[in-house]
Amino acid sequence: MHRIATLGPKETFSDMATQLYIKTESIPCEVSYFPSLSETFNAIGKDCDVGVLPIENLSEGYVQVVLDHLIDTNLVVIAELLLPIKFSFVAKCQDISELTDLYVQFVAQGQCSEFIHSLDKVKLHTTQSNMESFLLAQQAGQGAGAIIPHHVLDMVEKNILVQENVTNYENNQTRFLVLSGKEQPRLKDKNYKTTLVVRNDKDCPGVLGNIVNAFAKQKVNLTSIMSRPTKSQFGKYHFFIDIDGHQEDENIKRAFELIRNEYPLTIIGSYIKAEG
Repeated sequence: MHRIATLGPKETFSDMATQLYIKTESIPCEVSYFPSLSETFNAIGKDCDVGVLPIENLSEGYVQVVLDHLIDTNLVVIAELLLPIKFSFVAKCQDISELTDLYVQFVAQGQCSEFIHSLDKVKLHTTQSNMESFLLAQQAGQGAGAIIPHHVLDMVEKNILVQENVTNYENNQTRFLVLSGKEQPRLKDKNYKTTLVVRNDKDCPGVLGNIVNAFAKQKVNLTSIMSRPTKSQFGKYHFFIDIDGHQEDENIKRAFELIRNEYPLTIIGSYIKAEG
C-alpha cells in the first residue's frame, strides 16, 4: 500500500490536493494525516512513501516553513498540483456583531485578511489547519467563529451563521508539491519544471545577478525566485528558483555548470508542469 503524508485532518485543502494526486496513481494509496506541515514533511521517506504539501499561494506567496525544510532535504519533487482556494466564514451566533473569537489557519489568515480586518474587537486564534479552525470553533461554542474551506459548508449545522466567500481574490489558487525519496523517470512530450536551491555561502556582491545571467546566457526561462535567510548572519540568503525545462536539457546543464563554478547548487526535482 502506497502511503501518502498530508496536513490533516480530512477535508483540508491539502487533503483535496492529495485526493487529486491519488487519481493519477494506478496503485492503491492510503493517506496519513499529520497535525502540522513540519510533521508532514518529516514523515516523507520514513513513515510514508510520498507527501503532498502547499508551497505557494497566488496572493500570499511562498509557504515559508516548507521552503525552510527544502533547504537541506534529500527528498525530490515529483509532481505539482494547482488547486482553486475559496474560504467561507461560519460562527455560532445570530449576528456577526456577537462574534467574540475567530479561529483561522496561519496561511488562510493572509488570504482572507480583508474580511478579518473588518471585524471589530474579535480575539484571533491561529491554527495549523483549516479543519482545526472549524473543530476548535465548534468546541468553543457561542460567539466563536472560523474561516473554513468553502467545500465543507455541507458539514455546518443549520443554525450557524454563514458568510460565503470571504477570500480576498476570486481567482485564488494554491500550488502543491508532491515529494518523494525517489525521482520519477522522464516522460516524452511533457512540459517540465525544475526546482533548485542556490546557496550563498560566500560574502560577495552580485550573487543574484550572476545566477540570473547564467540562466539568461543559456536561454533558460526563470518562473520564480525566492530568497530565504541563511540564518547565519544578516544580509545573506539562499535562493529558491523554479525554471522551465528538465534538468537533463542541455542548456539547463550548461547553466547549472556556470552556477556551480561559483556557488553550491542543489536540484530539488524536475516534474511535469501543472496547467492552470
